[in-house]
Amino acid sequence: MLLKEWLAVALGGMLGSLGRHAISTLCAAFGASMVPVATLVVNVLGCFFIGCLTQWSFHHHLSSAWWVVGMRVGLLGGLTTFSSFGLDVIRVGKGGHLGFSVALVALHLILGLAAVGWGMQVAEAALTPRHGQG
Repeated sequence: MLLKEWLAVALGGMLGSLGRHAISTLCAAFGASMVPVATLVVNVLGCFFIGCLTQWSFHHHLSSAWWVVGMRVGLLGGLTTFSSFGLDVIRVGKGGHLGFSVALVALHLILGLAAVGWGMQVAEAALTPRHGQG
């Protein structure tokens, strides 16, 4: 059973990534300014479908079924990890921890955006030739 789950995650991840690439390619065909729209589209779609899948699988007591895990972690994770983030925030909030839920949102935004900026700076520094070299 574990092998089925791993294979389902792998196949789902491939399909989700291909879906994200297809949506990005489609949006980019309308111009470079539409690329962020592709990210928004996959994030919103991923959140919507992880919500549907989670409720459906809980209702039918199938949340740990190998193919549900493959869809949740693989397909939707390949499409976007934002869907997992959305699910985490909602679950924490529904669990009566609204403050922690709000903190998760703030930390994801602040640390995520900061990490993107820092990564760009590190890469730029590594790619920029230093005076007196090369």
